[in-house]
Amino acid sequence: MARLKQVEKDYAKVLFVNDNLSQKEIAERINVTEKTIGKWVKDGKWDELKVSMLTTKDNQLKSLYAQLERKNIEIATRPIVRDIPAFMLKPVKLKDAEGAESLEFIKYDPEDYPIKIGNVPTSADADAISKITTAIKRLESETSIGDTIEVAKKLIQFIQPIDFAFAKQLTTYCDSYITSLMK
Repeated sequence: MARLKQVEKDYAKVLFVNDNLSQKEIAERINVTEKTIGKWVKDGKWDELKVSMLTTKDNQLKSLYAQLERKNIEIATRPIVRDIPAFMLKPVKLKDAEGAESLEFIKYDPEDYPIKIGNVPTSADADAISKITTAIKRLESETSIGDTIEVAKKLIQFIQPIDFAFAKQLTTYCDSYITSLMK
């Protein structure tokens, strides 16, 4: 009987953490009370486990690479602004031979003036890029609880078809190890 309860509990954990089902949905699927699922969630710290699964290194890296790409696209597509003196941007009042007045802009070649804002990073852009790349490097060299869980899951899935009993035993050890990391 205890073995069946453990199987139900393990299945409930997978449904809660990986499949993101509500406690009510899990209770209905496994045919236990919602209160039982709530106790399992609390005792096993499944909420923390779920959060660590969502914040895996792969998810964080994807997000950081996307931010870096958006920043680079923004810089590359930024309109170029030239440092043209303000007086050249205002119309000048002119009189023709008969004394009629008209407004005209001074003709100039924008290429003759330096770039004020262009397709190069500003100091703020460079700072943001530096911080994003530093975070990427740090994530690529560190291991999180989510990574440990991913490796444990893949190892257990690999062993299950070979030796199911050992895979169950390994699952218990992995769960204990992961729980100890969360403390």
